[in-house]
Amino acid sequence: MKGPRLIAGFILALALTACSDVFFQQPYRVLLEPAQLGYEVDDQGKITVVGNNAFVQVAPGAPGGYLERYEYLVVDDSGNEVFSGASLGSGFVAVEVPAGREVVDGQVRYAAKQSQPFRFSLDGRVAIEHLNQGGPLNWRYLVTWYVTTSNGGVVRWTQEYQVKYPLRP
Repeated sequence: MKGPRLIAGFILALALTACSDVFFQQPYRVLLEPAQLGYEVDDQGKITVVGNNAFVQVAPGAPGGYLERYEYLVVDDSGNEVFSGASLGSGFVAVEVPAGREVVDGQVRYAAKQSQPFRFSLDGRVAIEHLNQGGPLNWRYLVTWYVTTSNGGVVRWTQEYQVKYPLRP
């Protein structure tokens, strides 16, 4: 009797492993082009923030919806908040997030998808403070993104982006 139970357990483990990519993986990521947030400074000291195109990468099987908003804070090399206690960053995005599945000829296909691009760039106040402190190497944005899914749920996750100087577009 151990043989059939062992085989059934093995099959169940394989099935759960196959499903884990869809159900246990983070369903969304916001990717940036260029990959870091940064700025340039000209010979006269004028700071120019490099514009980033951003898009939502959707995992296969994830529901569609809307990327509604974000909140962020900036941390320094030691992981301490740069503008401690300040409500530095938040915003609204309203970008449609496609579903990670499609129906083709009556068959459901799970596929990674990508939203239309939107703009998300370094805050000018952060660029000024970063430059004033000598352009430290390991400043990071900790961004919490909020997606409202098509079935009414809210998915929230935090991503980290490096602040870089100089960052060439």
